[in-house]
Amino acid sequence: MAAKIKTAPRHRGHDHPFRPRRVSRHAFSRVYWPYLPVLLVIGFLLSLGVRQSSFQAALKHPSGSVLAYATSMQQQALLTDTNKERTKLNLSALQLNGQLEQAAQAKARDMAERNYWSHDTPDGNPPWVFVVGQNYAYQKLGENLAAGFDSEQSAINGWMASPSHRDNLLDANFSQVGFGVAQNKNYSAAGGGPMTIVVAFYGRPNSGQPTTSSVQGDKTSHDVSVAQLATAKLPIVGLATKLAVLLAAGALLLWVTRHFLVLKKALARGEKFAFSHPLFDVGLIIIAALSYLLTRTAGLIH
Repeated sequence: MAAKIKTAPRHRGHDHPFRPRRVSRHAFSRVYWPYLPVLLVIGFLLSLGVRQSSFQAALKHPSGSVLAYATSMQQQALLTDTNKERTKLNLSALQLNGQLEQAAQAKARDMAERNYWSHDTPDGNPPWVFVVGQNYAYQKLGENLAAGFDSEQSAINGWMASPSHRDNLLDANFSQVGFGVAQNKNYSAAGGGPMTIVVAFYGRPNSGQPTTSSVQGDKTSHDVSVAQLATAKLPIVGLATKLAVLLAAGALLLWVTRHFLVLKKALARGEKFAFSHPLFDVGLIIIAALSYLLTRTAGLIH
């Protein structure tokens, strides 16, 4: 009697080896469709944060402060990034002014040494005293402050995320600027921890005597989240943090809902596997985690 040899059945065409016999290829492929929006949302969140070094810091220290020293904070780079934003609106480029630069550096150093986070000094002196001290006669003067940002671009984006700071940076009446940078190993005035302080004085020179009322700056301090930093040049910048919070809450709510409600009964028969698969849970948790990281503070502005 001839020996019998059993061979494995061949798969026909493009059949998936794990597809049940009674399930069509179209129905079988549909189980993967619900993963697409999850992957798209994860990809979008990563695209917002991956270019931000503050987002990478939040990944390493999710429960701690994102604020830190800047490894490099150059005045020329701050000027270049500022003028890029002005050029987009067809505004004239600002020119570095030595007197404003010395005034801004003196203000930044004073803030670091005396540990205060304000336009006015602890003695009650307004910011223009640093400018007048350099014999710079101005017709109009503006000041922006930043702390905790780790690059020139992030500091500029932080200002662009705030309407009042953006107005200073993009004011057509300003023609000159000076930047000052100082370090504080434990800047408790702004929340504590090592931070880089950046001061920008925007000026319009005048041959006459300056008036104190021409100084403009935001009197309140603001936190800038990673989400705001990533969307600083978009119309949604004002809502970026709230949207990230809503996205995190929505992902968690959906995750809880699918476990405690009879969600499976409302799903199409061919898609039931996808929503009961652990990978769907993993996707929702990743979305919630990334959204939370985007709400972390990336720096402070004043």
